[in-house]
Amino acid sequence: MRRLQRSLLVASLALLAVGCVSQRTVDGKNQPAQEFNAQEAATTRLALGLQYLQSGNYQQARANLERAREFTPDNPSVHTGLAFYYQQVKEYKSAERYYRNAIDLQPNNGDTYNNLGALLCTMGRFAEADKLFNQALQLPDYVKLASTYENAALCAAQAGKLEESDDYFRRALNHSARNSTILESYAAVLLRQQRFQEAAQILAQRADLPQLSPEYLRLEIELARQQNNKVRQVSFGELLLSRFPDSRQAREYQARTSEPNS
Repeated sequence: MRRLQRSLLVASLALLAVGCVSQRTVDGKNQPAQEFNAQEAATTRLALGLQYLQSGNYQQARANLERAREFTPDNPSVHTGLAFYYQQVKEYKSAERYYRNAIDLQPNNGDTYNNLGALLCTMGRFAEADKLFNQALQLPDYVKLASTYENAALCAAQAGKLEESDDYFRRALNHSARNSTILESYAAVLLRQQRFQEAAQILAQRADLPQLSPEYLRLEIELARQQNNKVRQVSFGELLLSRFPDSRQAREYQARTSEPNS
């Protein structure tokens, strides 16, 4: 899938306090030993693990996440953190196991169903993924409906189910009509399916939004290329290079335009 909708757990970082037998105060009296708080220690380790994961230090990420699991073995957030880790290192079976652990521990968390669905779609298990997306959508307190509908749409498109994909994209836009990411996702799918007129309509909606993005400009360039509109292609290409010169899309555009007969 083009992107994975997930919510990384955010927690403030703090030094782990190590309790001692007793501490002596100024007046010479002993005060009670500081009690070890497993929940606080796990929260700290989890936050550290996710920070290391985001920075690409997988060894330290796993070490801290495993320590968090030792402190609170039944903490669903820790199991989700370990699922993120194994997903990043492409050990998908282990990632699936930890997502399912998290669901068993907290069955009303829609984010976990969504994340596991995205993982299974990556693994080509489209029907199972679709079921998980819909389980998330049916939870009464789940609020990230647009993102999950988008994931379901992308997965359906990957499975070759075009009508289902269109329906999911429409539902996503019903919940978030001015969401640039969803509009860009839908336009990209339509372009891959060579449905150029429909892609143009979706990109026209995206053009009404205030902020440009390198992905939006890439899609406009691709549409212009497919329509053999050289003027529009160059215009959007120059805008991409001037506004987002360091983006992946700009590098790809430069590489393409430097090729002979481009």
